[in-house]
Amino acid sequence: MNGGKQMKDTDWIFGLCRGQERLKDVNGIKAHPTQKPLKLIQQILLTASNKGDLILDPFLGSGTTAVVAKALGRNWIGIEKEKKYVDLSNDRVKNYGK
Repeated sequence: MNGGKQMKDTDWIFGLCRGQERLKDVNGIKAHPTQKPLKLIQQILLTASNKGDLILDPFLGSGTTAVVAKALGRNWIGIEKEKKYVDLSNDRVKNYGK
């Protein structure tokens, strides 16, 4: 991924989740207060797993981990107690890539 070279600390610096990536509700307010950037979760999953592995996210929130796991060919299980975030995550995964 990094041209066969060791990654540097600067490879792990990511900006806040904003722009088109930031999920918003019908009122234009952010849909989840701590949504993580896709690139951050991608970096973690590429570093810590292989295609076909099972990824567990015990605090699924906006579903970023599920979307990235799906994109990278990983299986995933998400746990979320708040129905609004379960619905948000399910919609996000369903609509990924459309």
